[in-house]
Amino acid sequence: MKVENVFRNANESMAAKARELRLEPLIPFLCECSNKRCFARVSLTLEEYDEARAAPQRYLTISGHEVEGAALVIADDERFALVEKL
Repeated sequence: MKVENVFRNANESMAAKARELRLEPLIPFLCECSNKRCFARVSLTLEEYDEARAAPQRYLTISGHEVEGAALVIADDERFALVEKL
């Protein structure tokens, strides 16, 4: 399993728990870049997280972090970047 998918699975578990606890503030998710030593946090609301997950080929990263393979940055701001694998 690719590193970014391991982090994505962890984020899915965190989102499920946040929904269960009805958390409202920004939630710290893991950067889903390809660096297995990266444990940077991406702070999102659950709504932002769900929007990012609307397409399965999208990965959440810290700005400037890369996803292995052909990928395009489709959103980038001071909190996170959204990368889409081609």
